Amino acid sequence: MECPSCRTALPESATFCPACGWKVAGDPLERAAHNIAKVTGEVIDTGVQALEKTARAIEPAVDTAVKKVREATKPVVEKAKPVVQRAAKATKAAIEKTATAAEKAAKKVREKTR
Repeated sequence: MECPSCRTALPESATFCPACGWKVAGDPLERAAHNIAKVTGEVIDTGVQALEKTARAIEPAVDTAVKKVREATKPVVEKAKPVVQRAAKATKAAIEKTATAAEKAAKKVREKTR
């Protein structure tokens, strides 16, 4: 008998291929499920390995790009900080005024409905 996956010669009593782990005996549905799970695992492992290799390969370029973007945007961020801080203060003041007006309006409504 020969393994259908790796072509290793197998004894007639084999349940699994000793070379590749392919299930060669037992219930056909269980064999299929086991072998599909095995192949799926191998495909996932291969994909993960390829992604890891790609990540290692592009990491220096990504690090360089991030550093350049950070350096290029730092002056813009520093110039924007005061404007953002003023906008935050103005927004806070507007929210406080709105809340006060809403409280007054709610109080009037409550008084009218009593």
